[in-house]
Amino acid sequence: MKNNGIKISILLLAALAVVIGTASATPSVQLIDGECDLDIWTYGNHDIITSGYEDYFETSIDGNIWTDDDGRLAIIMEEGSMTINTEYPTECFCIVFASDKNDGYAQVYVDDVMVWEGDTWASTDTEKPIEDQKIRSLKITDLDSNTHTIKIVNPDITNSVQIQSAECVHNGHVTIYKYGYDCPTEEIPEFPTVALPVAAVLGLAFLFQRRE
Repeated sequence: MKNNGIKISILLLAALAVVIGTASATPSVQLIDGECDLDIWTYGNHDIITSGYEDYFETSIDGNIWTDDDGRLAIIMEEGSMTINTEYPTECFCIVFASDKNDGYAQVYVDDVMVWEGDTWASTDTEKPIEDQKIRSLKITDLDSNTHTIKIVNPDITNSVQIQSAECVHNGHVTIYKYGYDCPTEEIPEFPTVALPVAAVLGLAFLFQRRE
C-alpha cells in the first residue's frame, strides 16, 4: 500500500510538471536603436498615414495628443495613455519611439502588468523632421501566443518617488512613431493539448492502484 502511494505521488507530480510547462513565461524587454522589423505594423498617427495593417489593431487614446503628418503621435498629457489591442495572437510586440528634447519618461504595460519604464528623452532639437528624430524600439518578446493589450503611459512623475529617484529623468511627451507585432510561429495551445497528457498520467495512476 505504501509503494502504491509513492507511485501515485510521482505520477501526480509528473502531471503537475506538464501543467507548469504550459504556464506563462515572463516577457523579455529590450530597448534598441532603430526600428523593429515587423510583419504587421501601423503608424502612431494612422488617421493621416496608413500602412495597410490598421485592421490588425484596436487602438484608443486617453488624454491630449499631438500628431504629425509623418506618422508621429505624442501623448502630451501626464497620465494620458495609448491602449492597443492586438486583433490576432502574437508572441512579440514592438513600439517605435521617435524622440527629441520634448520627450520624457514612459511606462509600458502588457495585459495590465508593467513590463518597462524609462526615459525616452533625446538631445535632438524640437520641430525637426522624422529623419532627425532619435529612433528607438522597445522589443517585447516571449509573450504567450495569444491576443494582448498594450498600454503606453505618460506618467505623472511628480507623484512618483521611484521615478524621481532615477537619474536624469525628463518630464515630457511620449512620442510613438510606429507599433506592431509578428504573426505567431506556433498555434495557440488549446485546452485538450494540456488536458490530455494530464488525463493520461492520471489514468496510469488509476491503473497502478487497481493492479495493487
